[in-house]
Amino acid sequence: MTGLMTLLLSAWIYTAPYSFDDVVRDIVPGRKGAAAMKEITDIVDRTSRRFRTDPETEEFKKYFRKVLEDFDFMKLYESPYAKDRGGGRRALAFRGCSMNGYYIETIAAMKDGTCGRARIWDYSTEYSLTKNDACIAGGRSFIVSVDSTTLTRKYSHRDAMRFVEGLLKVIDPGNIRRMNAPESSLYPEVDGISRKVINEFYRSFPGVSALFNRYSVIRSFLEIKDHRGVPYTRLAFRYGYRLKNLKDDYPELGKSLSNVEGLYRITMAVKNGGNRTIMVVVFDSREDALSLTLNTRRGRLVPIDDAGDPVFSEEISLTSLRDISYRAVVEMVHDVHGLKFTTDSMVIAFRYRDMPGRGSWTMRLEDVSKTRITGSYYNIIPGWLIDMFIPTNMEQLIHDLSRVMLKADGGAGSRVSFEWDTRDANNVTLRFGATSEFMDNYFVKYGLRVWSRKALANERLTREAKELRGKFLDAFRADMKWQ
Repeated sequence: MTGLMTLLLSAWIYTAPYSFDDVVRDIVPGRKGAAAMKEITDIVDRTSRRFRTDPETEEFKKYFRKVLEDFDFMKLYESPYAKDRGGGRRALAFRGCSMNGYYIETIAAMKDGTCGRARIWDYSTEYSLTKNDACIAGGRSFIVSVDSTTLTRKYSHRDAMRFVEGLLKVIDPGNIRRMNAPESSLYPEVDGISRKVINEFYRSFPGVSALFNRYSVIRSFLEIKDHRGVPYTRLAFRYGYRLKNLKDDYPELGKSLSNVEGLYRITMAVKNGGNRTIMVVVFDSREDALSLTLNTRRGRLVPIDDAGDPVFSEEISLTSLRDISYRAVVEMVHDVHGLKFTTDSMVIAFRYRDMPGRGSWTMRLEDVSKTRITGSYYNIIPGWLIDMFIPTNMEQLIHDLSRVMLKADGGAGSRVSFEWDTRDANNVTLRFGATSEFMDNYFVKYGLRVWSRKALANERLTREAKELRGKFLDAFRADMKWQ
């Protein structure tokens, strides 16, 4: 009898698929992810719904919004809120503090120790502008930098890698075939093997998946393929919004998404050191808000060659990475009332490192091709009349901006970094840094005015976004009852 029970248990362990429940459990070591997720959702709740500030900070936000709507670097640089740091640099510091039952964000001097980064998600951030009256392209520019430190307690880059690897394990070909969740009514437009994964997600998170189904549409998902006898999963995820439902439930949010429709299409191909494509991500303000294409098996990313075939010998195990360099080639098209700005290639170099006591993820702008301007303003005004509305040398202004960004900050370049200090496993800190340099020219003002008028949140939009985040958070907490 004991032998039979052992055999049955072994068979169940062997055949049970790796589920979305397992993804949550494996976020932290020891399969204690459920407790960690409860702590994380409490942080999200405090920073989103139980968020407070003070009158001075509110006044600055109103001032900043006004500056963006009619953007002027000098107005921001000479802001009464900014403090002189010497050497032509002016800065403004913020702090965020997790209090009992709420979260507060205020303007503060960097030396103000009343918060002190004593609780999880306490942070201090300094934003600064440094004026440069003679940049490499001639004329005035501003070096923009952000320096932030956040206490993340026991969470670091390693937990993020475990989470992503867990999701990849779920869509492993063999794992998908073992899935047997009951059929759901979600995303009826998706058929085939993809339904197994959708049904599995619904079984683990019925409330969250129902909300996703109401406000989004999946136009394609995944398929299991075979190369020389080796099965792998090709993820071809295309995701959009159900705008009618959004407009019915959250009118201002739906209106905001409609306002940016057709404004941009950004395609990013991520490549390894051998120029193999690891994944392709597309952000599009038209039908598909997000597209993600990649190949995977056994929880690993599988690069492809120029012919589109998987290269299994170069598989990437995210949790095993110690030092990897790769790059992203970005193509951008912005359409402003029929006037198209096309940048064929922007190259960003990335490096990820995981070392004893620390980890880092850095990126640096490497190259930018010239931007072309084509089309007709409002689809009415021909190109030869565009100079009546914008400068005739707009392409040169954009090229000068790119040159300055590439050689930003005295040649150090435009860069972003995330650095984790994990020496004390219970008091991990994340330091975020970003620096670039922007010319004070017409194109920057023009671009920021377009984005601010199309995308900046008003009070009603902010309230609706907060309500929607709260609805998803409540659904997630309810779905976590299995813990």
